[in-house]
Amino acid sequence: MHSLKLLGAVVIVVSIITAGCCDQGASIEQQNIATVFRVHEEMSKGNVDYFDEVLAEDYVRHCQAMPPRFQEMRGAEQLKEFVADFLKSVPDYRDSIGPIFAQGDMVAYVATGFGTQTGQMNDLPPTGKEFTIVNIVLQRFEKGKIAETWVSWDNVSMLAQLGFFPPPEPEPPQEEDNK
Repeated sequence: MHSLKLLGAVVIVVSIITAGCCDQGASIEQQNIATVFRVHEEMSKGNVDYFDEVLAEDYVRHCQAMPPRFQEMRGAEQLKEFVADFLKSVPDYRDSIGPIFAQGDMVAYVATGFGTQTGQMNDLPPTGKEFTIVNIVLQRFEKGKIAETWVSWDNVSMLAQLGFFPPPEPEPPQEEDNK
């Protein structure tokens, strides 16, 4: 049964991708899903400039699982800088999408990402360790462009995989020899 569902999902995704994001015969939902796949494809190539084409002028990204300065990002430039920095610290980052659902101007999906942290990631030094993260994403579209994104992911899991969580135990105080 699971393999039939997976096959059905693959058929739907292939038909959406082959329809293209600009196919006039495709529904709004199909066009929006195609845009999501294209964004992830371009990001995996390191092409952050593609965000200029697909993000609304007043784009906003929300994510509570981030340091305060990244919990709400506004505009393509801020997102491009964030993603470019992330890709510098994890140059082999790739993700896969599935499942994905669309209704009207909303698209919801799960993106599973894989990579190796070989560069500085904000305040975290390079570890050379691999990680897997699961992002749950909801995007709102306006006039064919992504206007708003909500991302939820388990940052504690990623930090643990990289060796940063739990934090190392503090060294016990050394007893002085009073002899």
